[in-house]
Amino acid sequence: MSKTTLHNASLARIRMAGLSMIELLIAMVMGLTLTAGVMQVYVGNTQTERDQEARARMQENGRFAVSYLANELRMAGYLGCLATIDENSINNTLDGPPPSFQPNSGLQGWEANGTTPGTISNSANNVAPVSTAGGAWTTSGGSIMDATMAVPRSDIVRVWNAAGTGATINSISPGGAMTVVNSGIVDIEDGDILLLSDCERADWVQACNVQEIGGGASINSVLSSGCVPGNIAALPLGTQAGGELVKLQGTMFYVGKRGDVATNPPALFRRRLNQTAGAGNAEELVEGIESLQILYGVNLDNDNKKTVDAYVSANLVPDWSRVISVRISVLVQSIENNMLPAPAAYTFNGVTYNGAGANGALPADTRLRRVFTSTITLRNRAVGS
Repeated sequence: MSKTTLHNASLARIRMAGLSMIELLIAMVMGLTLTAGVMQVYVGNTQTERDQEARARMQENGRFAVSYLANELRMAGYLGCLATIDENSINNTLDGPPPSFQPNSGLQGWEANGTTPGTISNSANNVAPVSTAGGAWTTSGGSIMDATMAVPRSDIVRVWNAAGTGATINSISPGGAMTVVNSGIVDIEDGDILLLSDCERADWVQACNVQEIGGGASINSVLSSGCVPGNIAALPLGTQAGGELVKLQGTMFYVGKRGDVATNPPALFRRRLNQTAGAGNAEELVEGIESLQILYGVNLDNDNKKTVDAYVSANLVPDWSRVISVRISVLVQSIENNMLPAPAAYTFNGVTYNGAGANGALPADTRLRRVFTSTITLRNRAVGS
């Protein structure tokens, strides 16, 4: 065999030789290191994305809750000409409405026991809703609330106002079957509670038989006893033709849980006035609302400037007609748990929850939390006279 052939054979054997054990181990370590780095970047990006999404969702929920409550509260007490009428001139023709039917108040609130500013009130997670009839809320001025299931240690507020645009009353026929014909197109259905007013007298009535006439340009409402609670037929109306007709809206806001199940996340709920003059079905508005705390700005000296002299809780309001503004604080939590490596401290309603000293305990979860606060002026009360 020639020297050239031997040399080529040696080269072939060298080319066919595999990696040594040391080289293989080094390659494996480098591969695992690279894989670990990639996985770490992926997990980090995923957690960052979850965090950003949760914070954006909390921001959206918090802003929507505050904005929605603000819009409702601003209209508290707007009932057409009712604000200019002496209460003794308001004629209630409803035949036995529930005790909670108190629209003359315009605004009513209930203070959750143990939630005055600076009082420790820990997380509502895994806390079951309780009946509001059990005495866990207090109020003032004889306010009566329809019993509902609500998360304890969170305040409750109810707003009364006119819904939609009022319409002019063309004619009224008093008597056993009272008929009201209004000139505007108003969204009125059978059973709706209405306010009739000519700015001198007013009547609470229920529309028991609504019929559109004149191509939908008018509505013929028979105010009889043919619905519940219905009207007292023998009681004449005080409002005269030329007055205004508006639809009454009463809305209660509170923190509850879907299906009243303790393990479900807390949410902002509402119950609107139904056609029996009581609170309607519970409607979930915004999820992730853990607590609602409310203070009422009151004109204590009842001066004509209509300025706020003090902010007090609902049970300390001397007269609901003197409430000029409302300060709401909403605690929002992330819907998903395991957002943080450990429970995070937060401050709400004058208390820092960090488990230190006499402070409130840290939450048992690792959710994100954020507080939204706003002060709302009641449009119909903050004008000097």
